[in-house]
Amino acid sequence: METEAIRNTITIVKRVEKTHRNLGLPVVFAKMIDLSNLGLLIVAERGRGKGAILDCIKQLRHRKLIEVSKLTPAGLKKIADDLSDSEVTFINPDISFLYTQYLKDAAINVLASLIYDHRLPQSWTDRYQYKIENCYLSFIGGTQAKMLRALNKLPNWESMYKDRFIRFCLFYPLGTPNYTKEYPKVGTIMLPADYTPDQVSIPRSIKHSQAYLRMRAIIEKQTSEGRAGQYIDQLLKAHAYLNEREVVIEQDLEVMELFTLNLMADYWLSERLTPAGSLKFEPDSYVLLFYLIEHGSATRKELREYFKVTDKTLVKYMKPLLERNIATGVYGSPVYKLNPEWYTRYVYPIIKWHQKIGILEEGQKTLTEVPP
Repeated sequence: METEAIRNTITIVKRVEKTHRNLGLPVVFAKMIDLSNLGLLIVAERGRGKGAILDCIKQLRHRKLIEVSKLTPAGLKKIADDLSDSEVTFINPDISFLYTQYLKDAAINVLASLIYDHRLPQSWTDRYQYKIENCYLSFIGGTQAKMLRALNKLPNWESMYKDRFIRFCLFYPLGTPNYTKEYPKVGTIMLPADYTPDQVSIPRSIKHSQAYLRMRAIIEKQTSEGRAGQYIDQLLKAHAYLNEREVVIEQDLEVMELFTLNLMADYWLSERLTPAGSLKFEPDSYVLLFYLIEHGSATRKELREYFKVTDKTLVKYMKPLLERNIATGVYGSPVYKLNPEWYTRYVYPIIKWHQKIGILEEGQKTLTEVPP
């Protein structure tokens, strides 16, 4: 692997992994979203690294950055003039702060409009009059798995919000981390000043490659057929720009493929209650998958004691993992394991990549062991 072409990516990953194992690549993806002016929901339970990722984005800021805890009509009116004709990064530590009984989905609606339409032509109420035009905004927020399920139930989720917010599920493929109390010291990265991510070109050979088509299909499951091509191009251009290049190359696709596990989990663990209904995320199956990826395998007794659930509940939420061949284990079996084929396809490439760049020694075992 030629590391010079993705020098800044490797620098970021190494700086983060020094103190916060498993979070280096997620920080890179969050920065790609930031440079692409897209929306991102980082899905993880409390204490798994969402705050550390957002702090890294603060350190890597390349333009105006606003940390948003609540988004109200009064608050938006105060900053409306500053948002017009500007580029800005919004970060939010927990989307539940925006989704309150009072605001409902109003704040989510505003963010969705700004992310895709770059404008907000009308005010929310007669009391607060404002107008936002030409606002190029990225949004990076954290959410727990149960909150994502609540967002799935919003009336506009399938028709509007799903397209605007990419869901990135965190996992620990490198094993259980040993975090420090302080956030990672990622520092700053020099970005090109004489061109923008939009001006980066994608060769025809890249667009016709199997890797590109695979990643486009994955983004399509996250958003829609109409948005998939646009979004994958923006993300690849952002990664090339992050590494000070004006042309997308194969290494950009190789890094993008490392996010397959994080991007597909939302699809694997969601189902429709009716044929025409919205896909709804299953948070309980997600936390079980998180545990299995972190540890490689677990006994039924271990899972019951860790999550404080009954055997009946455990079987219910393991069922989606078994039906999709993500995990193996028959009824009555004392042990659940990751399916070796699934592991080799989606988890092991992440470990192998970290070995190649020198974060893990070649052959070094992680707590998630490679299946035979």
